[in-house]
Amino acid sequence: MTETNNKSAATLLIGPIKEILTPICNDNKPIRGQAMDTIKHIKNGGIAVNNDKIIAIGAYDDVKTQITTNANTQYIDASDNIAIPGFIDPHTHLVFAGNRASEFVERTLGKTYQQIAQAGGGILHTVKHTKEASLDKIVKLGLTRLKLMLEHGTTTCEVKTGYGLDLDCEIKLLEAILTLNKMQPIDLIPTFMPAHAIPQNKSEDEYTDEINNTMLEPAYKLIKEKYENNKPYFVDVFCDKGYFGKFNTIKILKKYKERGFQGKVHANEFENLSLVKEAIDNGAISCDHMLNTNNADIEALKHSNTICVLLPGTSFFLNLDSHANAKLMVDNSVAIALGSDYNPGSSHIFSIPFIFGLACLKLKMTPAQALTATTYNAACAISAQAYTGQIDTGYKADINILNVECIDEIPYNLTINPIKQVIKNGKLVYTKK
Repeated sequence: MTETNNKSAATLLIGPIKEILTPICNDNKPIRGQAMDTIKHIKNGGIAVNNDKIIAIGAYDDVKTQITTNANTQYIDASDNIAIPGFIDPHTHLVFAGNRASEFVERTLGKTYQQIAQAGGGILHTVKHTKEASLDKIVKLGLTRLKLMLEHGTTTCEVKTGYGLDLDCEIKLLEAILTLNKMQPIDLIPTFMPAHAIPQNKSEDEYTDEINNTMLEPAYKLIKEKYENNKPYFVDVFCDKGYFGKFNTIKILKKYKERGFQGKVHANEFENLSLVKEAIDNGAISCDHMLNTNNADIEALKHSNTICVLLPGTSFFLNLDSHANAKLMVDNSVAIALGSDYNPGSSHIFSIPFIFGLACLKLKMTPAQALTATTYNAACAISAQAYTGQIDTGYKADINILNVECIDEIPYNLTINPIKQVIKNGKLVYTKK
């Protein structure tokens, strides 16, 4: 057998690339502390892909010696660009109908998120419009939003239900997520979240029992019928004053865990209900929001693999006086990811590059930390770090080509989309016109 026959065939060759930047982790654990600043840099680089997997990465001239090409190999010249992993958004509420622009105006006049919700707005307002919308309408709206996300470099996206608050509508939303997953390039990771708010005609205890006893099995059955067997799926609970208390939050997490749902929690967004330690003890893969976090929470997170998903778009969009204390978390070795929290009320923001910039401006994260948090650590927050979140051999070829000189320009050019091209599963799926 000749040397040539031992080489891997490339279906896609990206190079030369001005610079490749990627977090690198070989143990499937989240990157934490100052290690979040450790980014691999490869100047004049190259990336070779076979179908959907990366088969070689390094200096362009070296990569070319490791592969074979043919008439069907696609070439991308990125000599004026940088390449990073595709962005991963680990926290979105993408499937809904209606909008809450009027609430945005109300907040500019001084009303709080909680005051608007108590007056019948907020989540319950979106629930009304979502219940009235057909599955086809929800899917159509989702496709429009996902197109915008893809154009801003999102290649994997967690999506929650939660705007139904009854069996039929929550299953409709789950069906929409699973349908959308097969209709467009972005990988969608489903999260079942009927525990997003409490219906007006039920008590918290009554609705918790309904979530556990009526909704669990239909959700599990639908996921098993229409979702890929080897992919993770989640349950989430909004634990806060006026929503779900700690006792019922843990009750839901435990019940769904029996059916293979990994747990997530909305925690410490408005008030700290001392949930974090118990959520970790009950296997929560992530605690999200975490605006009002104390030393006990940080200590518990430090000694766990639970990811702290920070959502600076929410505190920015709600115009709050303070933001999550990312610097304290980094200094204490808490594993941090970043997400958009894209939703109709508290963070109508779909752009991860914008979230990247907010993390640097408002959370005082470095660009290197923000890159780690929007790629590899974000993958950890959805149990996908074994196959995506970094540019390395054997990983999925989910790659963003950026029109910037360095990643510092992402926050610097806060309102400019830096994405030139998006490669998803080894295919060029978006080119900026």
